[in-house]
Amino acid sequence: MLSAEADWKSKRSLRDVDLFIAIGTSGMVWPAANFVRSAQYVGARTVYVNKEEAPTNSFHDEFIGAAEDLLPILFS
Repeated sequence: MLSAEADWKSKRSLRDVDLFIAIGTSGMVWPAANFVRSAQYVGARTVYVNKEEAPTNSFHDEFIGAAEDLLPILFS
């Protein structure tokens, strides 16, 4: 559970995002599960990095594997 202030700050930050990356999460726990939708609403590119496939098709790009292997490649 996020505090009211943390919830407000995260929603406010998502208004200005152009790239949203979820790393090592299923994206199913609320309220964070809605962050990807908020990012898409403002036109952000959404990327999922995890050892398992995303439980939804909410992401533009999906990279399956260990974050320690994938992130150096994605950010090089």
